[in-house]
This record gives sequence, structure tokens and C-alpha cells, in this order.
Amino acid sequence: MLPTLAEAAKPQAPSRRRGSVPRLNVLTFAGKITDTQRRVLFTPYEQLTRHAIVARAWDGTTESLQQQEKHAPGHWAAVMMEGSMLQLCCGLGLLARDDTGTAPNACGPMSAAIDYAMAWDRARFDAPPSWTDFWDVARHPGRRSLRRDPRTTLEIALLADGVPADALYRVLATSDGLNRAFMKLEQIRPYLIWWNTPNEAARILTSGGALTGFVPTGEILGAKEADRQRFNLNWNQRLLLHYGWGVPHSAAENSAGLALASWLEQPAQQQAFANAWPSLPSMRDIEASGGRLASLPPAIPVDDLFWSHNLPAIAERFAHWIDHA
Repeated sequence: MLPTLAEAAKPQAPSRRRGSVPRLNVLTFAGKITDTQRRVLFTPYEQLTRHAIVARAWDGTTESLQQQEKHAPGHWAAVMMEGSMLQLCCGLGLLARDDTGTAPNACGPMSAAIDYAMAWDRARFDAPPSWTDFWDVARHPGRRSLRRDPRTTLEIALLADGVPADALYRVLATSDGLNRAFMKLEQIRPYLIWWNTPNEAARILTSGGALTGFVPTGEILGAKEADRQRFNLNWNQRLLLHYGWGVPHSAAENSAGLALASWLEQPAQQQAFANAWPSLPSMRDIEASGGRLASLPPAIPVDDLFWSHNLPAIAERFAHWIDHA
């Protein structure tokens, strides 16, 4: 199991010892994401440079990065971040900035795209559910899992309320639209179980904590066979999240870390991750669907620019809503 951020923050031995392999510490997301990165990114880089990459899990929040910069400056060579968080942390001065670049990617480009979709227990539904069915607790009683974050969660609420995908951010940018999303969530508040990290989203489902939930598609497609057969994915109205690699400001002079981040951002490495990450139904699933999955609609991209501008205020309201059940 990937060590947690809390474990990583404990005092550690220096990264270089006499006769030892130089070490680069990176923050990423546990689960299938790290498994894939280790196989197609970290191991090849270690073989190429003779640097050891030590990956630690984190929750992807601004607060976590601020704490690391305060208590362990210079410790992290690179940090995998959601697109909106990378832009937000860049604006806060928490990341090394390319002075020749322009906003919003002055602290690093997007280098990975991961689909998230509704997964559902085949034994609990007679037909593939939609986001509207996700809200139908009368016909399908039981726990549902969503992300403990307004990003993606409010989009899902609006989709369930009938807002077209191409109008999500026009609606969410208004006071009435934001209220609409929160009122929709309120309808199923007692049935919600929250997750903070991608691998936690999968663990809630596979452990039986929820009959349906929002999860990275690769966590289900790459699961062990029993879980893979137990759960299905709703490919309609799935969301697409972009990720990039940031270099903490305190590590801006770490040439080895900068070299790693630069290598991870190269098109060849982006393609390697995209090829290895399971993000589409298999041919077996397509054939078994009777043509239903033959032509999939594109995923709905999460608007990183919208969230980089609006996340602090909306996140405060979201946290207050969760804490005052």
C-alpha cells in the first residue's frame, strides 16, 4: 500500500547517503493511478537516470501542499495535481513558475486525462442507471458515494437535475444555478457517503459501502476479476479530469526534480500513461452490450479555469453544507 501523506511527513533519513542511489520524492494518488505510473513512468525513469523515485499518497488539497511547504520545504520533487488545483496553487505562489510561460499553465501543462463515471453494483439494478436514477432512493435504496469536493459533485447534481452538459458552467456560474445544485444534493444527503481520493472511491464500492458511486473508470476496469464482474460503468455523462505535475516552490532550484517534472510532461510519457490507463470499455463489454456501447459520447471535461477562479468560495460553502447536516 502506498504510504499516506501523514506518514511521509514524518522525519526521514536524508535522500542521499554515501553509496546510495539518489532519491526523488513525489506526491501522487494511490491506487491504480500509482500502479500505472510506477509501471510506465517511474520505473523507466529510474532505469534511465539511476534515480530512485519514492511515491507517496496525498489528498490533492491546497492545505496539504501548504503544510508540506511549511514543515518539509524542498522535500518533494514533483506533485501530481488536478488541473484546477495546479492553477490555483500556481497563483498562490506554492509552485515553481516558468517565467516564460503564460497563465494558466505557467506552473506546468496538463499531462494526463482520467475519466470518472458512475459505477453500479449489477446485482442492485435491473437496468443501467443514469444520474437521475442515482437520485431515486425510493426505487434503489442504499448508500451512494460522491467526492467530498464541490468539483465534479456539483456538476453531477446539475446533470441529475436535467441541465445539459454544455450548459453546466453557465448555470453553475450563477447564484440560482449554484443554489440549484446544492438543493439537488440536499435531496439525497442522508444516503451519501463521501470519498477524498480516487482509490478511496473504489474501496468504498468494492467493500460494499455503497451500491453505486462516482469513481475513476480505471479503478473498476483494472480491478480484480471478481470486482470487475460485479460492477458496471455508466459511460454516458462521465466526466473528464485533467492532471499535471507541479514543482513545489521550495524545490525550484532542485535540478534533478525539475528534470523529472519536465520528463513526465513530455508527449511520449503522456502517451505512455494514456495507453496504459484503462479508460474505455473492453471489446468484451462492447460485444456484450448488444451495440449499446458501440458509439460512446465524449466525456464532459471539468472546467479547470472555472474552478481555479471559484473553488475557494464554493468550497467554503460546500464544507459548511456537509458539516451542518
